[in-house]
Amino acid sequence: MKRKTHVYIFGIGSGIGEGLYRRFESEKKPETQVFGFSRKGTKDLSTFSIREEGTYHWDAKNPTHFQTFQNKLKECYAKETKDLVSPVSAVVYFALGDGVFGPIEDLLDSDLRAHLELNVESLIKLSRVFAPILPTLDASTFVFLGSTAGKQGFPESVAYCASKHAVLGISRALREEWKPFGTKVVHVSLGAVATEIWDTRPAFDKKDMISISDISEYLWSISHLPKSIFVDDLSITPKKGIL
Repeated sequence: MKRKTHVYIFGIGSGIGEGLYRRFESEKKPETQVFGFSRKGTKDLSTFSIREEGTYHWDAKNPTHFQTFQNKLKECYAKETKDLVSPVSAVVYFALGDGVFGPIEDLLDSDLRAHLELNVESLIKLSRVFAPILPTLDASTFVFLGSTAGKQGFPESVAYCASKHAVLGISRALREEWKPFGTKVVHVSLGAVATEIWDTRPAFDKKDMISISDISEYLWSISHLPKSIFVDDLSITPKKGIL
C-alpha cells in the first residue's frame, strides 16, 4: 500500500520557496498532494482542505492566519483518520524569511521586530500548529531552511545571524521533542543562493551562487529519503564556498 504524502511549503511567493513548489508541481504523483502558502496564494485560507491542492493566501505577520490554519488542519486530519485507507505522511518546508543588513547602529527597532517575527516566531508558531496532528501521521519530515549565518558571524548582519542561529536551535529542539513520533527534523545550512535578498548587496555576484533551480532540486530530494534514514544537519555551499 503506497503512503499518501501531503507536502506543505511555506514562503512560496518568491525565491527558494517558489522554486521548490514548482519542482514538486513538475513531477506530480497520484499519492502526493502539494500545498503552498504565501501572501501571493490564490485560495482563501478559510477554504483550506487536504483534498484541495494549490496555493493559499497566508501572511506570517497576521495572527489570525495561524489560528485559522490550525483549526482547518485539525479538522481535516480528524476527518481523514476516521476513514483511513492508507498511511499518510507529511513533508513540511519552512522557506519563509527575509534579510536585514547594515551596521548595528543603523538597525531600527521596527526592522528588528519585523525580522525576528518572520524568521523566528513564525517558525515556532507553525511548528506548534502541526504538533497536535503528528501522532495521527505515519511519518513526517520537517525541513528548516537555515544559513551559514546560523553557525558563524558576518559583519553588518547581526539581526540576520541571530535569526539563523535561532532556526538551528529550533530544529535541534524539535528533533528531540518529536522523536517519539518518528518525525524527521532536517536543518539545511544554506550558503549563498541567487535570490532577491542579494539585490541590495552589489558587492556579491549572483553568478558565484547556487541557482534557485539547483537548490530546489536538492531540497526536493529530501522528501524522498528512505524511512529509516534520519538526517540531522545538511550544509550546502556554492563552488567557491562561503562568500
